[in-house]
Formats: sequence, C-alpha cells, structure tokens
Amino acid sequence: MMPDLSPRQFRQQSEDASRNATLRAVLDHATRYFMNKRSASLDAFPGREAHFARARAARLTALSRLPELLEQLEQNATAAGAQVHWAADAAEARAIISGIAQAAGARVIVKGKSMVTEEIALNPALEALGAEVWETDLGEFIVQLAQEPPSHIIAPAIHKSRADVAELFAQKLGLHGQSIPELTLLARQALREKFLKADMGITGVNMAVAETGSVVLVENEGNIRMSTTCPGVHVALMSLEKVVATMEDAADILRVLPRSATGQKMSSYVSVLTGPRKAAETDGAREAHLVILDNGRSQVLADPILREALACFRCGACLNSCPVYQTIGGHAYGSVYSGPIGTLLSSLLLPPDETRDLPFGCTLCGACARTCPLSINHPKLMMALRQRVAKDRANPFAAAHSMLARHPLAYRAAMSAARALDPGMNLVPRLPGMPGLSRFAQSRQAPRLTDSFTARSAKKEQK
Repeated sequence: MMPDLSPRQFRQQSEDASRNATLRAVLDHATRYFMNKRSASLDAFPGREAHFARARAARLTALSRLPELLEQLEQNATAAGAQVHWAADAAEARAIISGIAQAAGARVIVKGKSMVTEEIALNPALEALGAEVWETDLGEFIVQLAQEPPSHIIAPAIHKSRADVAELFAQKLGLHGQSIPELTLLARQALREKFLKADMGITGVNMAVAETGSVVLVENEGNIRMSTTCPGVHVALMSLEKVVATMEDAADILRVLPRSATGQKMSSYVSVLTGPRKAAETDGAREAHLVILDNGRSQVLADPILREALACFRCGACLNSCPVYQTIGGHAYGSVYSGPIGTLLSSLLLPPDETRDLPFGCTLCGACARTCPLSINHPKLMMALRQRVAKDRANPFAAAHSMLARHPLAYRAAMSAARALDPGMNLVPRLPGMPGLSRFAQSRQAPRLTDSFTARSAKKEQK
C-alpha cells in the first residue's frame, strides 16, 4: 500500500520518484513499447492528418454546442429506456450511484476501467454500503489488489513489472504464475465468478452520442462487455464533455483513438449501448442508468483559453512521450490524472491551492503537443496556468531576474557583482530576512565561477 499522495506534495513526490531507478526502468520500457506501437500504426494510417483534423473538429464542435447536445442526449437516452441523472459534483455523483446500488440490493459490483470513478472516489462510498466492488480491467485489478491508485490513463499498472504482479497475485490471491499469459489467466479465473454473481456493473463512457442516446465503450479485454451485460443493472458515469453530436462524429474519433492509444486499427471490443435490453433480447442489463458529471467542467468550458483541455479523448499518448512522466510516473502527481493532460485537468478541476506546483513540473519541450492527435497545445495551456499561479505568488526577485535575462550585458554585470560578494554563489539561499530571494535561488543553480574561468582559460590555450 502506498503512502497518501497529494498534488500539494508534487515537488517532494517527484523528487522521490526520480530517485527510484527501478521505476524509471519499468517506465522507460513501457512507454517506449506504447510509442513504438503507436508510431508503426500511424505510419500505416493513410491520410492520417485529415483523420486527425476530423476527430478534432468533432470534439471542438461538441464543446461549442455542449448544453444543446447534452439536452439532446438526455432526451434520446430517456426515449431508449435509460434513466439519466445529473451530478453537479463528486458528492452528488456518489450519492446517485449509491442510491441506485441500494435500490437494486447490489451486494457484488463489477467495474470497467474508469478514471472518472476514481475522480469521484466511488469505490469507498460503495464499500461503505457493504458491497463488494471489483475492478475487472487487468491493470485496475492489479492496482486494486496493491491498494494503489492508477498511474496511467490507459495502463493503470504501467509502473508494475511482471515480477511485481506475480508476487502480488501470490500474496493476495494465493495464485502462482510467472509468464504474462499465466498471470492473465489467473486474473480471469479470479474475476469470472465475480461477473456471474454481480448485481450491478459500473463503467465510464468513452463517448455518448447525442443523436441516438447511445453510450460508446472501447476496450481490449472483454471485461466491459461482461460488466454491461451480465449484471441486471448497468450504470455509466460520464464527464459531461464526452458527448459528441452524431454517430459519424463518433466514427471519426474511433478511427484515431485506438491508433493513438494502443497502436491498433480498432480496439478488440467496441460496445454501443442504447438503453436497457429490449423485450426480445436475451442479454444486457434490464436497467440502464447514465450519470452525467460536471464537477468543475462547466467553469473550464467558460474559459476561452483553457477550455481546449476538455477536447482530450484520453488516448494517453502525451504521457508516454513526456520526459517528466517517463522519469517520475503517475503517482508523483498526487492526482487521478497525470502527465501533461493530467496536469491541466487536475489544475482546472481541483482547488488552486492544491495544484499550484503542477504546471511547473513541465519542461515545455512540446513533445506532448507534437504527439497529440487532436493538436491540443499543452505547453501554451501550461504557460497560461503558470501565469495565473504567478499572479498569486509574485516574487520581486523573479521579476528582476526576468528583466535582467532580457538584457545580456546587464545580466553579466549583475552576476559579476554577485560573485564579487559571494564567489561560490552559496550564501544567497540562506540570507536571513529575505525569504523571497532564498526561494528563488533554491530552485536555480548558477554556473560555478571556477567552471567559467576554466572554460575561458582552455579557449585561450587552444588559440
């Protein structure tokens, strides 16, 4: 079990993670694997830029028409027999889903992988009712057994090695295996009986189609298909930005999402669910619920600069390409969402005093923006967040440094004066009564005088 993590402690958590050589090795292997598969898939994708543009247009169109599309979604989903619920925040969403579970007498609940259920801390609320709650995605099942949060948007257990999983299964389940097929089979055996006993299934939503009232779910393991068809009650929890206007828009997104996420032309399973099962159908939930969650997204939508973050369809490619994520992993962020898009979402959805350091955990290298199939400009949005944070904690010494940095001659003169007083540049961080200057200096390291002197001497000798 991991210690409590928080975005407030991002600096310390990232420093600790960066010193974990084993974690870095596992992350390097996993992210390279994802990126290599993605590159091969996109290289073989004819007209990919046109498809990227269509997917982006579908997402931006949905955001521009969001209130209208959500109303249309509710109308058509209700007409198909689903029950639609609106949740303003996490507490209301937990209460709605807990109420559905109680009304259904749910004792065993199976879940498909859903980051938004992690966002609202759903599992503890359901367990408090006395229900068994089982994650059925393999990665989520692994982190649930380890009592850890997910560390990646699409690969929750990316930080675990095969040996880690084998040891975990032996300790928690008394099941022994070493190879990936063996471990997968053990998980399948453990979860199969849960599917058969489940009273309720809970999933997230990859997309909801306004024109039909349908919910679209994408997966590779079949666990979501089982979670939505075996139990008598299915609850889909959707963050409100996941709606799209038409089935054609959904198709445009589905041509891009799996290729960018896992390097596949299409995921193994794509489920399109429209209401509960009909009278002539033999499987499927007899009761279908759609819970539409706001939890701060309406405020983000109203932001003309940062609303672009809501266009994301969670392929996870920006995490795999990010040098910071590759070094520290997901848990260091202390939030459900990690990496470049996670930094943006967490900073926008959580209280500002909890996330003020997150936007600064970015090199601004632009790898995320180059990788994003929807052309989300993560660095631009990150800089906007930094500017807003800086307004709240203005440091006059940082402002002075910025001014000097724009004038090289003045900068050299200032540095020469500083070195005349403190040749090693060691005293500034410890100056009494000047906390602003100390904080500024602690996060920066000036070149040592001896290094500069040696370099100039070497150049003179070469001449």
